[in-house]
Amino acid sequence: MTKPDLTEPVDKTPAPEPSRTDQVDIGDRVQKDLGKASDHRREQESPASGKATQFDGNPNPEKDDEGGMFRPRDDTPSVLPEKEG
Repeated sequence: MTKPDLTEPVDKTPAPEPSRTDQVDIGDRVQKDLGKASDHRREQESPASGKATQFDGNPNPEKDDEGGMFRPRDDTPSVLPEKEG
């Protein structure tokens, strides 16, 4: 059994070459690309999704008497009583 040579690195992969581009230029390019991606995402979003008058559910809720396979029967009343006082 031989002793391993501790002067040689265990990982034989070479070190990465340093970039020839300045860090400031790389950061500027990344920021510009992020801005383009944000603009592209804004273009894809529908403008009607932010309407304050748009309902996100049923405006006339009904009681769920059946329930389902993965959820219990809903016993919340369809119209909640108003508080007094």
